[in-house]
Amino acid sequence: MIELKNITFSYGRKATPALDDVSASIGSGLYLLAGENGAGKTTLLHVMAGLAHPSKGECVINGVASTSVNPEELGHVFLLEERMYFPGRNIREFAALHSQFYSSFTEEVFEQNLKEFGLTGNELFSSMSLGNLKKSQLAYVLALGVDVLMLDEPTNALDIEGRIALRKLIATTMRPEQTVIVATHNVTDLETLFDGALMMRASRIEFAGTEELVSSRIAFEMSASPDPEALYSENQMGRYMNLYPALEPGETRVDWRALYSALHSDRSYEIISQLRK
Repeated sequence: MIELKNITFSYGRKATPALDDVSASIGSGLYLLAGENGAGKTTLLHVMAGLAHPSKGECVINGVASTSVNPEELGHVFLLEERMYFPGRNIREFAALHSQFYSSFTEEVFEQNLKEFGLTGNELFSSMSLGNLKKSQLAYVLALGVDVLMLDEPTNALDIEGRIALRKLIATTMRPEQTVIVATHNVTDLETLFDGALMMRASRIEFAGTEELVSSRIAFEMSASPDPEALYSENQMGRYMNLYPALEPGETRVDWRALYSALHSDRSYEIISQLRK
């Protein structure tokens, strides 16, 4: 369980807060972290990973503050950033040294992940394409088995086969009690797997909750034309996704991209009010 308690963070004393009184509770499952550029997504990931300390509030993960410097506690959380340097000649060499700090690392899962990505693990970092480098990093971090795994734009640079493999690996390697947070602009890449979402806007969290909560409040229905009676309508390749108050819990599947757009539209107040009923 991740508890974000009134977190404020600024890059400098006079700077506009990158995070402004952010609060949320995040349970186990796969969560989408979405927001416009500059909304505070990466900063929030850094706070949860213990790489940035809030000026106000706190982040608590399974009862331990993210600011803890206890090596045992640090071994339960990992953040893979969008562009991240892994020292060593190849991913095997890096894993042999780095995995010693993560008691939940599984060698068998690591080998299977490499195979799914079409890699041996012996490819030299210095001669790998950006896409294959990302695949090797993902193969490793998905084998760590940490309680909280955060992935910042994990599908960037991946080809179609790599994105398909990533979906499969997330679905097969996640433990029921694990929390995986994916910060991405490419919502559709993993859309069928998300158990919930955190939607950010202008340094604040507009919504944090599960798919079950969303589907109990909002229905998503496609039609040939926009419905003026809908809470929100969005053109999706010539057809329209309409959002309505849900009549029955779980009557429709959540369209995370449409929900994100709705929360960033002039109908955001209506959407948030419906979600909070």
